[in-house]
Amino acid sequence: MRALLIDMDGTLVETESRWWQAEIEVMESYGSTWDIEDQNQAIGGPLQAVVDYMAAKAKTDSTQIYQKIVDAMLKTFSDKPSELQPGWLEILTEAKSLGLKIALVTASNRILAEALIKTSKIDHFFDAVITSDDLSRTKPHPDPYLHAAEIFKLEPLDCLVFEDSNTGITSSLAAGMPTIALPDRVLLDARRGMKILKGLKGVDLKILKQIHQELVLEWQEI
Repeated sequence: MRALLIDMDGTLVETESRWWQAEIEVMESYGSTWDIEDQNQAIGGPLQAVVDYMAAKAKTDSTQIYQKIVDAMLKTFSDKPSELQPGWLEILTEAKSLGLKIALVTASNRILAEALIKTSKIDHFFDAVITSDDLSRTKPHPDPYLHAAEIFKLEPLDCLVFEDSNTGITSSLAAGMPTIALPDRVLLDARRGMKILKGLKGVDLKILKQIHQELVLEWQEI
């Protein structure tokens, strides 16, 4: 295990409730609605795909909605910095001290990703930030994770991915990478090459290396 590749929303930080509130407010400004079914459709989805879905439902221009949702999220990051999910501060600190590479891999755009890690004062942990702005295809395609490995000059099996959504897991497994799933608001089925955990509280690098080794063996048997 030579690199940790970490999804942002829902995995590293709890932002899904912020997205939901922002989406409700933006949709209400167009006289439309945003309910739990809409939110479930949006979780883990690329930002542009979510915006397109919102625009179609509100029968309006996606460019306007894109800017409104980005502005709303930037405001919430500025007003109240996001807190790391339990266990992450310890893992990031230990990984950094041991010289592991760390990348943020998100289907959100660069403006939001950089704003989140800077306002949360965690930007110093990351050696790379891969966003939807960097590639022609983002999650659920494997491109973002393969790009992270390429940046670090590593093989897919050298990496350990952390994801919370079906979209993200589809991406990391398509990239052939050992993956830890941290589901919160979605139900995930067990898949080969992936381990589901309830959270990372009390988990250290020794445990993660053991999980990584077990998942590498699963990948090698495929």
